[in-house]
Amino acid sequence: MILLTNDDGYDALGFQTLHKELSKQFDVFAVAPRSQQSGASHSLTLRRPIRVERLRDKFYTIDGTPTDCVLLAYHDLIKQEIDMVVAGINHGPNMGSDVFYSGTVAAALQGASLGINAIAISLSSREYNDFSNAVSYSLDMIGRMVALKIKQLILNVNIPEGNIKGEKITKMGKRIYRDKVIRNNEQKNVMYSVIDGTLSCKIAADTDFKAVKEHYVSITPLRLDLTDYDRIKNLHKHLD
Repeated sequence: MILLTNDDGYDALGFQTLHKELSKQFDVFAVAPRSQQSGASHSLTLRRPIRVERLRDKFYTIDGTPTDCVLLAYHDLIKQEIDMVVAGINHGPNMGSDVFYSGTVAAALQGASLGINAIAISLSSREYNDFSNAVSYSLDMIGRMVALKIKQLILNVNIPEGNIKGEKITKMGKRIYRDKVIRNNEQKNVMYSVIDGTLSCKIAADTDFKAVKEHYVSITPLRLDLTDYDRIKNLHKHLD
């Protein structure tokens, strides 16, 4: 059983296209947010009921986050073992430190925290009206992951737009955020602010950014443990 989710919402073209083709080859159970959840990161809904709606057999929407989707599917909706969590196909790349903000990657990490192999898939494109190449690649990648039977596997996959030359195993690159806050409609003690800005990146060897720029699929293995082990010995010298 493959659990399919995303953060763009259940009606996003990338999600719908992948679901249609993936269901032809695998037993797929879809649980996706009712509305856009990009940037939700690993947030989950507490202290309020989550609306869960069954649209058809093995296809549910919820008014929650991607993390909620995985938790509800695992603990309640799916009555059999989940072999893999697939999140995507996301409308937009999730490279470098984007992984800390991405609801797509968070869904994969949540699956991994439950002991399930997981893959987050994103398409880096200017237009999101053609997912044919991305879906074809995704089906092949998912099939290979299932066949490998490797445990504790978390992959962050970014697919370039257009022609795919091949694939590369990469590390997280350097994302550069130039954030700004736009304040408007301020009256008395109430204001409305919009967080905006521009994104750029540092193209360095062996990184996800470089691979995608050169039209290779970037495959970055992730892990749940964020401990900086190299720093532990140094801290002992200063804090003990």
